[in-house]
Amino acid sequence: MRSVFFPGFTALLLMACGQATTSHQSEPAANGVAEASSPILKDVSNDEFAALIATKEGALLLDVRTPEEWNEGHLEGAAHADYWGDETAFETAMNAIPRDRTVLVYCAGGGRSGLTAKELIEAGHQEVYNLEDGISGWEGQGLPVVTGPPVAM
Repeated sequence: MRSVFFPGFTALLLMACGQATTSHQSEPAANGVAEASSPILKDVSNDEFAALIATKEGALLLDVRTPEEWNEGHLEGAAHADYWGDETAFETAMNAIPRDRTVLVYCAGGGRSGLTAKELIEAGHQEVYNLEDGISGWEGQGLPVVTGPPVAM
């Protein structure tokens, strides 16, 4: 997926981890319900992310940090795919996620996960949420992290 970006984008990627992305969410129709064909891409706060983890049954919780960052602590129940690692392995992992499965993605500061969220939407995923301040903001608020192996995607 990352190969679809123009060459100059690489420099932006190197600076992206601490920067949140722009949010997009489908607009509700007149009856207050979002149209099924309109994908949801939204940056969310720690509280919103925690609520989504608790209520979005079957959602994939996805950590896109490096293995070293992962080993320092991650959210319980998260799967892991290294955004900066092997591009083919990352793309294979992203392509294996069913397009209709909700994805809750995070990184250290919201940048890599924001880029991943956008790429997932561009690839046809219907509902993707990005933890806007990443796990650093999560931990900064005193919310829990764990150590151990990732769950399967």
